[in-house]
Order: sequence, then C-alpha cells, then structure tokens
Amino acid sequence: MQIYKYILILILVYSCDNPTSSNIPIDGPGDFTNYQTNLYSLNSGQYLDQIRINWNTYTEGSFLQYSIHGQNNEILESIEDVNESLYTITSNSAQYQKIFLYVESESEIIQDSIIVFTRDVYPITNFSAIANVDDWSTQLEWAPSTETDSIFTNYKIYRLDNLNYDQFSDLESCNCEIATLDDRLISNYIDSGDFNLGEEFFYVVETNTTQGYSRKSIIKSNLSSINYTCSPILLDNPSPVASLSEYNKITLNWSHNLNQSQFYELQIWRSSSENINPLNGTLLTTVTDFNKSEFEDSYNIGDGTAWFYKIKLLDVHGKEDVSETIIGNSHP
Repeated sequence: MQIYKYILILILVYSCDNPTSSNIPIDGPGDFTNYQTNLYSLNSGQYLDQIRINWNTYTEGSFLQYSIHGQNNEILESIEDVNESLYTITSNSAQYQKIFLYVESESEIIQDSIIVFTRDVYPITNFSAIANVDDWSTQLEWAPSTETDSIFTNYKIYRLDNLNYDQFSDLESCNCEIATLDDRLISNYIDSGDFNLGEEFFYVVETNTTQGYSRKSIIKSNLSSINYTCSPILLDNPSPVASLSEYNKITLNWSHNLNQSQFYELQIWRSSSENINPLNGTLLTTVTDFNKSEFEDSYNIGDGTAWFYKIKLLDVHGKEDVSETIIGNSHP
C-alpha cells in the first residue's frame, strides 16, 4: 500500500466560481456585496523581472479605487479607473513576494492577496567534465541554456582546484575565469594546460543575461568517479489551515539538511495523477533561494480537488533526492 503525506491547506469561501479570490470585506458601513476579486496571475514565474496580476472589475456601488500594496504594506499603485483591472510588478529575478489588493468603494473595502514570483536565469544542463588521461586536459560538455538569444549575453567558465574550492561562492573575485563564450548554442569546451596527472579540478559554467542576471551551473569535477552525496529532503507536515483571508490555495512547506554552500535548487512538481512523474507532472517552480521553505500553489487549483506533489532537491554537484508523493487538497 502506498503511503502519502498530507499537507496543507486551504481555504475557501463564498463562491466556487472564482478559484483564487478571497473577497474579504475588512471595512464598510453597509451590506457587503457579492463581488469577487478573483486575483490571479497568468505569467507568474515566466519572466526574469516582471509579473502581471489581474482581477475582476468592480461592479457594485460607488467605486473609489484599487490600491495595490507590496509585502511590506508599501503602496505600489492606486488606480481610480474602475475598468483598469491589471497591474505589472517589476522585480529582480528569482524573487517571491506577496501582493495585496484592496478594492475600495464608499460602502466597503475588500482585500485579497497573492504570492507571485519571477524566475531565475535558465542555466546550462546535463553538465559533464571528463579528464583525458593522456594530457590531463578536460572535456566539458553541456546542454545549452534555453534563454532567448535576445536575452543571452555569454557563458563564463570557471575552474578551481581543491585548495580554492570555496571561492565558487564569489565568482566575481575568485580570479578563476578561464573562458568567455558568446554563442548560446556552444555546448562544449576543452580546458588544456600544464596540469599534473591526476590533479582534481572543479568547473562551473555561468549563464549571463543582458539585464545583468546570471545563474551558475552545478559544479563538476574532472574526476567524475568521485561520488559527492546529497543530504535527504526532510519535509514538514503542517496541519490543514482554514482561514477566511485565503482559499483555494495549497501551501507546501519543506526543510532539508543542506547548508547554503551545498544547496543548488528545489523543483516542485504537481500532477492530478498519484503516480506523479516528469511525464505526467507539471514543474510549478524552481526554487533557487536557499532561505525559502514555503510555496503557495494557486495555479488552477479548483474546488475540492486532490493534487499530488513531489519535491526534488539538488545539491551543487547535481546529486538529487526526491520526496515521497504528497497529497494537497483544495477546499470544496
């Protein structure tokens, strides 16, 4: 019998017609309307530096304004045109933030919120480093970044030995760059020099963009037979939470044993099938922030729906560990 871990969540409310709206009246002297905000984003996680949010146009009573606030309650925008029901948020890459929407009329103020995020730079993948036993040069190979050519700037290749390995945490000052490649489709490089036979080197390929963003590859050793281990994922299992401020959102929490220098990324996968795998699952997000331990899934969650999740952890050497299947149920 397969055992599932149940994780959290969500919350519901006044109508099943709008799957991502909280529609919480927080003030007002009169009777509350049936207006639903339906706050959502169709492009969260698609771009490096911007996210667009949308909501339903207010149709009840005497409208005053839409007020959009950041996660620290700072006012991002006040919109007095009732028909203008979208807003574009600018951000740095790989950032998660909670956005609040206040819909204000003469009779009520309705609040909703959503967690949105920008993606990180697409790095190279399938990275390998193989030493040539004849001259101890190293053949580097990879699958190119999938960034568009209009965004891509270059690859920078870095090499460090055992004594200086820790300098990978600060590539700008490591003085270890060995090559810059301007063609995005390049997928190999030979590192040759006056090396000692059997000497171990570590390599990283960094992908850079026109906006000044960058993402490192995993670290590869030219002694590929060495097995660098990855600590297991340890998932938290919070109890289901019911709240009138949020609904139809499934929140995942996790913890793991990697420290910041070991951590590379977390991938969150979702499927409607309990036999979740990369063929039937959707990659919801790739988390590259070591300090992040929670993700709010509000992407077409629906009402009373069971979703199956897996979390994949990768360390800086590309070793991976995958969680058990986790069930998240949206509120009916």
